[in-house]
Amino acid sequence: MKVVDKKVGFIGAGNMASALISGMISADFKPENIIASSPGRSHLDFLSNKFGVKTTNDNELAFKESEVIIFAVKPNMLKSVLEEYNKSTSSGRALLISVVAGYKISDIEAILPPQQRIIRTMPNTPASIGKGVTAICLNENTTSDDQKNAEKLFSCVGEVVLIEEKEMDIYTALIGSGPAYVFYLIESLIESSSEMKMDEKTKKNIIAAMITGSSELAMISNNSPEKLRENVTSSGGVTQSAIKEFEKNHMKQTIINAIKEAVNKSKELGDN
Repeated sequence: MKVVDKKVGFIGAGNMASALISGMISADFKPENIIASSPGRSHLDFLSNKFGVKTTNDNELAFKESEVIIFAVKPNMLKSVLEEYNKSTSSGRALLISVVAGYKISDIEAILPPQQRIIRTMPNTPASIGKGVTAICLNENTTSDDQKNAEKLFSCVGEVVLIEEKEMDIYTALIGSGPAYVFYLIESLIESSSEMKMDEKTKKNIIAAMITGSSELAMISNNSPEKLRENVTSSGGVTQSAIKEFEKNHMKQTIINAIKEAVNKSKELGDN
């Protein structure tokens, strides 16, 4: 059975659950096949009113009704809801997918039955507008169908890449945290435009459009990013003067060093 026809349950009804449900409905998942559970009513009411999905305050009901269960709770809540699932009559039956940062597959396996099928994922925040990138990694119990189903599900909110779990720290530093680096660049470019006589919203829009266009060009071009940069950089010109300043301040090495620090932090958090 294709995942679009399966019953999917969400434990947690926050921003990521909302983004995934929105993408799923757009990809022709049936609202009646989706159930979300959360202790708070406001998020559930939003999901019910906007998408027509079923909602509940009872995790056990979501466990019983679901063939795929997506844990989309805060990290400090995951252990307790996993223990709740472990005690339920549905324990071990469904495919479990975690979107919780910092929890390794081995951490989840330690709580659940040995036969449990588990997929760890990390979508980044542009998933909220269907433009995300999601990494998935699998435990040994998962099947090829499980992998296909997870890829189909998360493709509803953007691109999907299969990685080994040992690569999750570098993925987190590069792609999970990556949107923040782009926003930091936009901040810096807006600050550098202080002498332009236009409103801040227009500045933000044209800078963001420039980044979007450049990114799309990088994606479709057969040229490397280095070659694309050289195509814009005329000898003795405006662009070259900026590039020289970047190089004088070792910007590329600063970025590399920053990513290394982010990788180390991801490893540290994962070990705690």
